[in-house]
Amino acid sequence: PKYRDMKMGDTLEYIMAFGVNVGWRVKHCGVFKAVLDQVTFYFIDNEEYFGRAGLYGYKDDEERFAFFDNAVLEAIGHLQLRPDIVHLHDWQTAMIAPLYKEKYWSYEYYENFKIVFTIHNIAYQGKCDPNYLGSLFGLDQRIYPQCSNDGCLNMMKAAIVYSDIVTTVSPTYAREILTPEYGEGLQYILNMRGADLYGILNGIDYDINDPMKDPHITTHFNVDTVQTGKLANKLALQKEVGLPVREDVPLIGIVTRLTWQKGIDLIVNKMEELMKRDVQVLVLGAGDRQYEEALAAQQKYHPDQLSVQLKYDFGLSCRIYAGCDMFLMPSLFEPCGLSQMMSLRYGTIPIVRETGGLKDSVIPYNEYEMTGTGFSFTHYQADEMMNIIDYALSIYAKKDHWNTLVSHAMQAKLDWENSAETYESVFEELLKK
Repeated sequence: PKYRDMKMGDTLEYIMAFGVNVGWRVKHCGVFKAVLDQVTFYFIDNEEYFGRAGLYGYKDDEERFAFFDNAVLEAIGHLQLRPDIVHLHDWQTAMIAPLYKEKYWSYEYYENFKIVFTIHNIAYQGKCDPNYLGSLFGLDQRIYPQCSNDGCLNMMKAAIVYSDIVTTVSPTYAREILTPEYGEGLQYILNMRGADLYGILNGIDYDINDPMKDPHITTHFNVDTVQTGKLANKLALQKEVGLPVREDVPLIGIVTRLTWQKGIDLIVNKMEELMKRDVQVLVLGAGDRQYEEALAAQQKYHPDQLSVQLKYDFGLSCRIYAGCDMFLMPSLFEPCGLSQMMSLRYGTIPIVRETGGLKDSVIPYNEYEMTGTGFSFTHYQADEMMNIIDYALSIYAKKDHWNTLVSHAMQAKLDWENSAETYESVFEELLKK
């Protein structure tokens, strides 16, 4: 979508315009083009749907993305693109799969496209009024059983049914969503598609997330200069957020949305106990009011140990990754997670719960073999989280162990190279079918 908030400057080139059916309505669709890093991007333009602040969260989101899904398939024909693979992501593009299989595939120009659908978070499924199947997408009600769940149109289920393969963003999450605990009501259909389900771990951009080049941090460093570099960033960070400037105290960072998914219940539950240790904790994020108020109240009682920054601030998040000693991420579920990868890149040791991509990207530290990249705990329990924090603090006190751990963390390879190779392999197998 050509969102209003995109900062593309003068790089966009107008290509064409045509009408798109959204049920019985015909809506204007403009197409713009940009070439960035030798990749061509096309943007679907409609001011009524996308000329507003933000991306999601509007009452007419279903209609906005119904327009987009129809427009994508129409644009493929108008632009004469003929893709081998159409790769869809989450519920916002999910209905392209049934639209293609039910309305477009029989036209000669549209023959033999392969459809790949990626689930980034199965909790957000695009559930809506059953009548939208016809009124927004123009699809026959006879296919409603393939596209419905819990008495409503379920766009994510429709994509799972109609796509050639389904991927998700980590191997562990691919296994978890087959269970009632994590499947959010779609585990039965995912088990039916189990042979076509792949878990491929996301990565981060090592060129952008580079402690040697990051413009947001105080002092640049690499694996060879990490001890002095991180210390300089730590002292500057403590001063910035109002914590006592102490190089000897372990500084634990948390960068997250303050929601139930992210394990904030565990953090709030154990904050008073954690404050009995000689530690500092820095929280950056915003979200549910109950968590914001609970953390702000705890800060008032422990101003020398706890700093709570109730906002989103990308620059500060970079300085937290660079300046903290540890990074706490006790998620209830986490399809992939990027924060733990960022912290590893900057030599900040992650403490995570073993779920989804957290389990796949953080190797538990073994102090006897001095291997691993972080610390992890298994069950979603506050006491278990506290125990692993205490263990991490005990290793922090052993500087030779800690320095080895930091070195391992910075050398972990979690960029897109391995992920891209896996996607290529999956795509090549798909094209042979």
